[in-house]
Amino acid sequence: MRPLIAEAPEPLARIGDRRVSRAAFLADVQALAAQLPPARAAFNLCQDRYHFAVAFAAILLRGQTNLLPPNRGRTTLAEIAGQYPDAIALVDGPDAEIAIPVLRVAARGEAGEAMGPVPAIPGEQTAVLAFSSGSTGTPTAHARSWTALHAVTAQALEALDLAGHPGPTLVGTVPPQHMYGLESTVLYALLGHTTLLAGRPFYPEDVRTALADSAPAVLVTTPFHLKACLRAGLEWPSPTRILCATAPLSPDTAARAERVFGCPLDEIYGCTEAGAIATRRTTRESAWTTYPGVEIHPGETGRAWVRGPQHPAPVPLPDHIEVQDTRLFRMEGRLADQLNIAGKRASLADLNRRLNAIPGVLDGVFIPPDPESDTHGVTRLAALVVAPKRSEAEIQAALADCMDPLFLPRPLVRVDHLPRSATGKLPRQVLLDLLAHHGQCA
Repeated sequence: MRPLIAEAPEPLARIGDRRVSRAAFLADVQALAAQLPPARAAFNLCQDRYHFAVAFAAILLRGQTNLLPPNRGRTTLAEIAGQYPDAIALVDGPDAEIAIPVLRVAARGEAGEAMGPVPAIPGEQTAVLAFSSGSTGTPTAHARSWTALHAVTAQALEALDLAGHPGPTLVGTVPPQHMYGLESTVLYALLGHTTLLAGRPFYPEDVRTALADSAPAVLVTTPFHLKACLRAGLEWPSPTRILCATAPLSPDTAARAERVFGCPLDEIYGCTEAGAIATRRTTRESAWTTYPGVEIHPGETGRAWVRGPQHPAPVPLPDHIEVQDTRLFRMEGRLADQLNIAGKRASLADLNRRLNAIPGVLDGVFIPPDPESDTHGVTRLAALVVAPKRSEAEIQAALADCMDPLFLPRPLVRVDHLPRSATGKLPRQVLLDLLAHHGQCA
C-alpha cells in the first residue's frame, strides 16, 4: 500500500490567487469518489489541471484505472470505450459530444477538510492506462501501476533537485493526459512538495503572466511551446528552472532559453514504453544521466534496454542508443527515424534540425516516404515549412548547402502553420492529409 498524496506543508494546488490545502484537496477527492459508479476504469478528460488531479485521485480511491486517451476524438474514444463498456468519462468543459456517460467535475478546493488519514492505494493497482496512437492510428495501451508512478516520481524529484522545502509551483503548458504532463505537473505535486497550477497557459503572454503570479515557479513545457515563447519577444520573469520534453531540443535553443529566462533548463528523456528515465542539462552535456536506481544496458540485437524499480521486466528502448555506462548514454535518434535512400543513411531528427535552423523558418518537418507506399502515397522525402518571409527556392538552396541532394525534399510546401497536437507532436496521417490538401501527395 502506498499513500495517495504526500503529507507536506505546501498547498497542493493554486487556483488563480487561491491556494488549496492538501486536506481540502482530499475532501474534493472523497466527495467525487463517492459519485463514481462501479467499474474497472474511467476516462479522465478534465482539462483544468486541478479538476484532473481530483478526478485522477478519486478514480484511484475507487479502485479503478485512469484511462488517458491520446486525443478526445469521437473515433478514438469509441475504440477505447469498446474495451471498457462500463467506463464513464469525467469532464469539466462544454459537452464533449461523446457517446459515453459523463460525470462533470467542478471541484474548487472549498469542500472543507478531509475525513480521516491520507488514504493508501494498493501498489499493484493499475493507476493509468495511457494510450498512444501509432502509425495505424489504433490506440495502444501502456499500463502504469501505482508503485511504478511512486518510483518514477521519487526518482525525478531527486534528479531534478525538487525534493526539498519549500517547493515551487508547477506551471505547465503540456496537458495532464500526456504521461510527461501527468508526471511533471500532477504527480510531482501529489507525491512531493510542489504545487500544481490549475490552469494550462497556452499563449506566450498567458505563460508569462502565470510565471509572474506563481513565483517561485518551474516551467514545464515542450520544444514547441518554448520556441513560441522565445519568438514572442517578451520580458520574462525568471522561474527556478525549465523542464522540457516530448522532442529533442537543440543546444542553441536551450542556451537561448537559459539566457532569456535567466534559469537552468533540464531536458527529460522518456518514451511511452518505459516512461521518464533520464535527464540532462542540455547546454552543458550531450549525454543523458538516468534517474537514481535506473540502469541502461546495450542489447544483443543492437537495441538498448532499461531497468528500474518501476519496470517489472527490462524494457527495450525505441531509440538508437549509445550506452556509455549503466547510467550514462547518448541518444542518436529514433530507430524508426533512420532513413536509407539509395544506400545513403540519415536521421530524420537531424534533417528536421537542419530545416528548422534555417533563418526565417519558424517551423518545419520532413515527411519520410512510406516503405509500403503505393501510387497514392508519398514516394520520396517531402517537407512542410512555415516560413512567411522565405521562398521555397531559398529554403531548398539553404538545405542543399547542408545535406546530400538525395535527402532534399520533393516537394517542399510552405504552409501557414503546422497542425501540432497539445504536446507539439505531428501525427503522420495529419501531415499526409495536409500535403494532399495542397495537391502535393503523389
